[in-house]
Amino acid sequence: MSAAQVFLAALALAAISTAGGIWAFQTYGVHSFDPTPTVPAKYGLPSVKVVQFASEDGATIHAWISVPVEGNPVILSFYGNQSNIGASMGRIASLIGMGYGVVMMEYRGSGATSGKPSEMNFARDARSLYDQLDALIGYTVPPQQRVLHGFSLGAGVGSRLAANRPFAAVILEAAPLRTCLYYQDRYFGIPFCELMWAERYDVVDHVKGIQAPTLFIHGELDRALPVERARLLYQAAPMPKKYVELAGGGHADLQAHGLFPAIEDFLTERLRVATR
Repeated sequence: MSAAQVFLAALALAAISTAGGIWAFQTYGVHSFDPTPTVPAKYGLPSVKVVQFASEDGATIHAWISVPVEGNPVILSFYGNQSNIGASMGRIASLIGMGYGVVMMEYRGSGATSGKPSEMNFARDARSLYDQLDALIGYTVPPQQRVLHGFSLGAGVGSRLAANRPFAAVILEAAPLRTCLYYQDRYFGIPFCELMWAERYDVVDHVKGIQAPTLFIHGELDRALPVERARLLYQAAPMPKKYVELAGGGHADLQAHGLFPAIEDFLTERLRVATR
């Protein structure tokens, strides 16, 4: 074998090894959810009921639902990585207390919902939740009464849905520009954005297709997803839009730094909201 052939063989082996490593990372290294089933009562959520719906591929997905004060919007909320549905709904329970309805689907591979977690599976499940919402909640919820909320990775799920389904308003909390950038920062500059072909959550691409008024809300001290990228994400989105940067806020603690007043102000500007 010539030197050129040896070089090409080595190059091919390196490419195959790299592709295999990226595939394994995308398949097993991105999503991390608590697999323990839980119930609303554990999180002090007595008004929340657990329902099931069929996704586009027939998979059974669980969701937690709290109905709103009559006439108020219903918020479809998508939570972040490394959590579960109970802690995530408990984190935004103040929205329930403010009179909003909250609907949160459980991700595949999390809690009582089996299956493979993936960006494409979550997209299927989110569309199915939206399309079956009336039947699940027990009355007709028109698009002008539907609000989307996505936190962190959930902003990736939610922004894709909001670009494909009508909403009255969209709230993206601690949203990534692209999650591949997070991994580049975490793993010493390895060019994940050039290497990953799945599980990228390219929010910056999805927001360009959102027609609803959108609130971008980010903590100024977010170390996981730097605020500079949040500003770039906001700039990429079409009007109408609003950007709120919370002083002292990190990544998962914005509820302690003005998250709910900011949401309430935004929705009051855009929608007719009653009080509980």
